[in-house]
Amino acid sequence: GVTISTVLLAADGFINGLAAVTQDALELSSSDVYLLGLVYEPKSGGQRKKKLPGQRIKSKLLMGTPIMENSTTPQKRNNSTKGDAKDSNEQTQEMKSEEALLRKRLRAAFDRKDLDGSGCLNQKELSAALAASGIVATQDTIEGLMETMDANQDGRVDFEEFVAFAKDVEASLQKSKIPEKNSPASSQPVATSAPSTLIIIGRAKPGVNMKAVKLGKLLEKYGGGGHAKAASATVRLNDESEAPGILSGLVDELIATSLQAQQTVGEFMTSPVLSVKPDMTEKQVEDLFTRYDVRALPVVNEENDVIGLVTYKEVAAAKQRMWNKEQKRLRELAKKQRHQTQNEDNEENGENSMDAKKKEKLAEERRRSGSTVKAWMKQHITTVEASRTMAEVEAILLGNDVGCIPVVQDGTRKLVGMVTRTDLLRQHRYYPSLHYHNKGMSDSIAARKPIIALRKRLKQFDLDD
Repeated sequence: GVTISTVLLAADGFINGLAAVTQDALELSSSDVYLLGLVYEPKSGGQRKKKLPGQRIKSKLLMGTPIMENSTTPQKRNNSTKGDAKDSNEQTQEMKSEEALLRKRLRAAFDRKDLDGSGCLNQKELSAALAASGIVATQDTIEGLMETMDANQDGRVDFEEFVAFAKDVEASLQKSKIPEKNSPASSQPVATSAPSTLIIIGRAKPGVNMKAVKLGKLLEKYGGGGHAKAASATVRLNDESEAPGILSGLVDELIATSLQAQQTVGEFMTSPVLSVKPDMTEKQVEDLFTRYDVRALPVVNEENDVIGLVTYKEVAAAKQRMWNKEQKRLRELAKKQRHQTQNEDNEENGENSMDAKKKEKLAEERRRSGSTVKAWMKQHITTVEASRTMAEVEAILLGNDVGCIPVVQDGTRKLVGMVTRTDLLRQHRYYPSLHYHNKGMSDSIAARKPIIALRKRLKQFDLDD
């Protein structure tokens, strides 16, 4: 029930406002936890000069080309010996064939970056190529990269300049992998890229399932800090390839230590719960509402299957309809009495008058009790099964704009309880002093005062259908 999102970006330098970006991404997404990582090469010195591209930027631009494939794949060199040396013609032919293949593959890479098909690369196309490789580059870096690649300084990079740039990068990569002879570090593994810095920023939404999430503690091992729902850390990397593993490790640790199984509806619903029958009258339902201070009750049939729901709104509407009918009846009765004659006093008329009075008395009793529930209850209502999680029920309450939902047994319509906004508030610990399991229905009036006061305050959240 908890969604964790991780985003890893690469840039040529630190980006201001990452915390605000992370918070906006969290709010705009459906994630509950958002971890944003930024990898960049730290720059020393404080001079404000145009940024020249580093080896990392150049390598990213050539990602997917044979230059980078050769840099990551060990090259097989045939050492010439007297017994198996090739003649010069065969070696020359092989070198020409390799050069032709290299240029062909570089041409394919160049054409993919040449978005407008002009045969040259401009700054916009260089920026798009870096973005496709996961690099967020500034304008200064793009201009420095263009200056490095553009040999004739005409503001464009043609294919020959692209090939020359690729070969320079290959030579630099090969040089960085070959340690000097008699060097103390010659026996040590050489990093394939320059040291980098990883900035990790974490944000988490509040919620009942997020109570155990402590981002500040999670990032402590990397020297970070913050509070439970917002934290950050700075990690020094020997190689940028370490960044994905660090983020994956944080997610695994978060799942193992902080995320717990959600409660199901059956664990915190109000149960047992009052219910009404479809043949009960408006007066009887109103008496239940007044006596137990409830605002909604499920309607069940003889098999205890949920068939509807009545709320205070339906009761109020039924009372209004009954009052309107009573006023109409009184007006018709007064009109009838004005047209009656005064000399209808014979025996037959007297007997008819007695029968009419009996019928009128029965009708008056029916009017006072009101119509039955099945005539004005809510039908086709939403129910939830007892095995649903709290997050799912909370989403249903908000999505359907209702204050309560009947809870039924899994796979049936059998009523087992009710879940209300008050139940959710208890789980969120907004009101920790409230009783659980609806004890207010069996406690004294004095003991029920906190619950009654809370329910009255919650009435402001009720919306008309």
